[in-house]
Amino acid sequence: METIFKKKDLSITSKKWYVIVSRKLHYKKAASALEKLGLSFYLPLQRQLHYWSDRNKWVEVPIFNPYIFLFSDELERKNIFNSYNSFHFLSHNGKLVTVKEEEVEKVKLICKYSANIKVEQAPIRKGDLVEIIGGPLSGMNGYTFQENGKHRFLVQIFSLGQFASVDIDTNWLKVC
Repeated sequence: METIFKKKDLSITSKKWYVIVSRKLHYKKAASALEKLGLSFYLPLQRQLHYWSDRNKWVEVPIFNPYIFLFSDELERKNIFNSYNSFHFLSHNGKLVTVKEEEVEKVKLICKYSANIKVEQAPIRKGDLVEIIGGPLSGMNGYTFQENGKHRFLVQIFSLGQFASVDIDTNWLKVC
């Protein structure tokens, strides 16, 4: 799995993580435009094997399609539209959606884990709140459930109203 992230000065407190919604299948063009503008952004990608009638091919796809996380202040955010118009900012009830720094860090950490990431929008109804005590996701809290005989670990991204899940070994889990 590979992610694209251009890091500028993340210590500036007036900056926030905004969510850009790119046009379908235009996420790489949008990321390229953001990079040309010198903006800090994060596009979580994962490799998936896609099957066609004549071939199979590994492709990189966004985990939260069609979202790109942008770290900017208000002025930078407004100037984006002068340069690129194939996306808009995610809003809810007329307000721009911002993502907490710790949620972006959770997404980055889960992207480093080399399992298939599945993003779901259904609310979590069953499952225990757990902490991972071993492996590459050690220290993360989330929920667990069983699917097709396998245990999966969920990380909620409250700002997006979604969550990501990965297969996990139950020996690495401790109920909170």
